[in-house]
Parts: sequence; C-alpha cells; structure tokens
Amino acid sequence: MAGQLRPDGDRLMADREREKKKKRAYLDDFEKDLNGNYQYRGAHYRYAGGHPHSGVLALLWLFCGGGAALTVGAGALPGATAHAPVYLLLPYMAALVLALYAVVLLVRLTRGGARVRAYIHEQTAQKLPSLCRATAVLCAAASAGQGVAAFAADAQLLWGMQGVFILFELLSCAAFAAAAWLLKRMPWEKEE
Repeated sequence: MAGQLRPDGDRLMADREREKKKKRAYLDDFEKDLNGNYQYRGAHYRYAGGHPHSGVLALLWLFCGGGAALTVGAGALPGATAHAPVYLLLPYMAALVLALYAVVLLVRLTRGGARVRAYIHEQTAQKLPSLCRATAVLCAAASAGQGVAAFAADAQLLWGMQGVFILFELLSCAAFAAAAWLLKRMPWEKEE
C-alpha cells in the first residue's frame, strides 16, 4: 500500500520543485560581471503612454494611497467597528490587508521608474489592477455590512461614526476602482 502512494508523493514533490523553479526563473537573468557583482541582463518594460509617467504615477498614488488612507481611517474611527458583526469585520480586514499590499506594490513600481525589469513588471503592474478591483469590492462589502449593522441596531446610529465609516469605505471603493481602471490602461512595451 505504501508503495502505491509513493509515486504520487514523488509526483507532488516534482510539481513543487517545478513551481519553485518557475517562481525563481527571473534569477537566471542575473549574471556576474568581472568584479563579481550581479548584473541584470533580462528584459525590461518601458512605459509607453502619451501622458507623462510622473503624472500617471501621481494619479495612482492619489487613488491607491488615498484609498488605503481612507480604509485605515475608517477602522480607526472610535466605535465604528466596536462589537461589529463578522459580516462587517471580515470584508473590512481583508480590504485593509489588500489596500496596504497595493501600496507596497505601488512603491515597488514607482521605484522602478518608467523602465522596469520584467520580473518587477510582472509582480507589480500586472497584479495591481486585479488587486485594486478586489480591494474596491471588499470596501463596498464592508460599507454594506456597516449599513446593515447600523440599521439592525438603530437607524439613528447611521449619523454617527458608522455613517463616517460608510462614507470612508465608499470613497475608498471609488478610489481603488479608479486606480484599477487607470492601471489597466497604462501601456507598457517590452524591451529585450
């Protein structure tokens, strides 16, 4: 019986090794120079839009950074998430994590400039649109959850911090949706 399970285990290990090598394939693009330092010799992606790269990045920072700040601010409001139900806390916490991760990816993309290495483009510019869309959806879900929680307790609570929480989350949703739209339309050209 153990002999029958072993080939599947070996196949599983081989699949893991292939995935590991695939994730680290960009390391093949680094070569040692005469001084022993590693130099990147792989492909690059260059921003090819009609608008200046710095202007587009400023808009992305406004949308992603502003959306992340609003998401953090919504959770920091006194009493807005105190004793909150699970259907409010889960989407909010997921939105918070994704919003902060979007900012980290935007930092990496910004550091690269208008011409980024292929692996950085793959890890940032290709992932950010879907990450921003997911964050926008989660912010909308957290806003809806707060609305349901406020009306379930007492409709007059909506004018307090719960209302501000809903407003912050809706603005964050709009900001991340705009960032996703802008990122999807950013043209990049591959340079070998």
